[in-house]
Amino acid sequence: MLCQVAELLVEIPAADGMDRRCRDYRTESALPPDIVIRREGYRPEAWPTLSEDYMAYMESGIQFYLGLLGFHGLMLHASAVEYEGRAYLFSGPCGAGKSTRTRLWRDQFGAVIFNDDKPALRRLEEGWYAYGTPWCGKDGINQNRKVPLGGICFLQRDDANIQIHPMETLEAIRSLMSQTLYQLWPRQMDRLLPLVEGLVTEIPIFEMSGPPNQETAVLCRDTMTRAAKERFG
Repeated sequence: MLCQVAELLVEIPAADGMDRRCRDYRTESALPPDIVIRREGYRPEAWPTLSEDYMAYMESGIQFYLGLLGFHGLMLHASAVEYEGRAYLFSGPCGAGKSTRTRLWRDQFGAVIFNDDKPALRRLEEGWYAYGTPWCGKDGINQNRKVPLGGICFLQRDDANIQIHPMETLEAIRSLMSQTLYQLWPRQMDRLLPLVEGLVTEIPIFEMSGPPNQETAVLCRDTMTRAAKERFG
């Protein structure tokens, strides 16, 4: 099954539910694939408690990620929205409220959620872009689109303190590494680290705490969009 994901041609096994997940990404291109995901490379023993379909979802995502590194790209555990022509990503540990925040942006500001779990990020000549991918979480919320990246917000579980601030470089690198596939062989890590370092110097990255409500949604939107306009025009 040939798909176009993040502007790359990707051969993905159609079994184990992936044909359904990839429906909006399929292509009839006659060109050779950039990335080939191999079912024989799946490791069911690594996921003994998962169903076969979910194991295939996880393993195909890992193979795509490793291939993506060769095209100046990475995947981030995040929920992504498009708002006023730019992508804004919410990341953080499980339970931090990533999906809740993007749903607030959708409901309050008309933003479009284009991936709810693992968007792809690529550094192209003209800058960073975020992409929807078939690896989009249990609810299957995704769209096959390319959006200029405007900012990333890491969420902290602290409802008592409402604040948002730019992250220091090292702090941002640590947060990015904790929410991406960082258990890599040295050769793969050599590809990932320059990407992460470039991301934190070229894209506004914030940390935010506070309850997920309209007040914090407005604060976050105003802060992140202002930073994007100052950085990118």
